[in-house]
Amino acid sequence: MNRVGLKIGVNFAVLLMLQVFVCNSIYLGIYLNIQIYLMFILFLPAGLSALPVLLLSALMGFCVDLLSGDLGLHLAACTAMGYVRPYLLKRIATSDQIEIPSINRTHFVQYFIYTGILIFLHHLLLFTLETFDLNDILPVMIRTLFSAVVNIILICFIRVLTSR
Repeated sequence: MNRVGLKIGVNFAVLLMLQVFVCNSIYLGIYLNIQIYLMFILFLPAGLSALPVLLLSALMGFCVDLLSGDLGLHLAACTAMGYVRPYLLKRIATSDQIEIPSINRTHFVQYFIYTGILIFLHHLLLFTLETFDLNDILPVMIRTLFSAVVNIILICFIRVLTSR
């Protein structure tokens, strides 16, 4: 296994365990859900083609569902996130080379757009499927917005702490 594959495997395992054993145990009310495992999909190497990204995203969602006792909600939301990710990276690229936006000053807008769109999409799909009732669209939107903002800030904070 090469170095990139090993790094992806370690990130997968660490973020999955953090999500299942730590974040799922934290209750911040009905409108806030911490989804730290999304960092795995967000920060997969930009050089990966669309199919591996889609498969790894689906695998992460399946594992979260399996260990959390959900019935495919995370699988669907993560697969959608993995599907949109390559297209979004192409759209926000500032040059011919596609790369994951960094959190530094010059790329902060791209970073915020990238993480914001993908996290909002994930949460919207997850909470809509969880509720599965269009009469409850306002609570779903509020929950999506609050959870997305909290997760964007948390992921941003973790990214700053772990960046070199």
